[in-house]
Amino acid sequence: MNKKILEQLSIMFQASPQLMRDNELLSKAISGTFGVELNTEFTDIIALADKIHHAVLENYFSKVWQPHTKKYKYSGLSIVDEVNGLNPLNVLDLGCGYNEFKGKIKNLVGVDPYNKKADITSNILDHVGEKPYDVVICLGSINFGSVDKIYNELEHAVKITKPSGLLYFRANPGRQHEAMEAKWIEFFNWNSEFIINSAGQLNCSIVELRQEMGERGSRYYFVLKKN
Repeated sequence: MNKKILEQLSIMFQASPQLMRDNELLSKAISGTFGVELNTEFTDIIALADKIHHAVLENYFSKVWQPHTKKYKYSGLSIVDEVNGLNPLNVLDLGCGYNEFKGKIKNLVGVDPYNKKADITSNILDHVGEKPYDVVICLGSINFGSVDKIYNELEHAVKITKPSGLLYFRANPGRQHEAMEAKWIEFFNWNSEFIINSAGQLNCSIVELRQEMGERGSRYYFVLKKN
C-alpha cells in the first residue's frame, strides 16, 4: 500500500466527497493530482490507491526513468563478469527495466511490469519460472510501497531461487527521485537491520553487504545465498 497516495485521496474525498459518486470528475481529479490517466469506477479508497500506485509507477518507469547502471561500482556492470563466472544455467533479472544485461549475462531472462524491452511482462509476485533460478538479480526493483509489500517481493525472489543460488540486490534507503513524475512514488526506506533480519528469516546467508554511491545518492548493495 502506498501511504502517500492513500493519505492524499483521503484529503481529496474529505474536501470533495462527490468524487466518490462521480467517476468522470474523479478521473479528472486523479489526472490533475497524480499526473496519470485512470478511468475507473470508485469502489473503495484502498483499491483506488493501489490502482493509482501502479499507474504512477508505469508512467514513471516507462516514460521518464533512465538507468544509471554504469555509475555503480558494485551493483553495475561488474556483476556481468561475476555472474558469468558462476556458469549459471538460468538467470533472472527481476525488474530488468531496459534489460541491459541481456546478451551480456549467460542464459538470462528479463522480467519487468512496465518496460517493453523485457523478455516477459510481469509483476514481481506473478513471475514463476519453469524451474528455480541459479541467480536472481533485483537492482532497484524491490523498492516501492509499504514494508509488507517489500517483504512479500523479497520472499518471492528467494522462493524462486534454487538452494545455494545467489541473489543480487540494489536497494534505495528511501531517497526520493527528483523527477516530478516520481512525486507520488513511495520509496521504501531500506536499512541494514531490515536486510540482515530478513535474510535470517528467509534462510539466506549474507555474502556481501555495503553502501555505494550513484548519481541519485547512496544505495545498499547486498548479495544473499539461499541456504
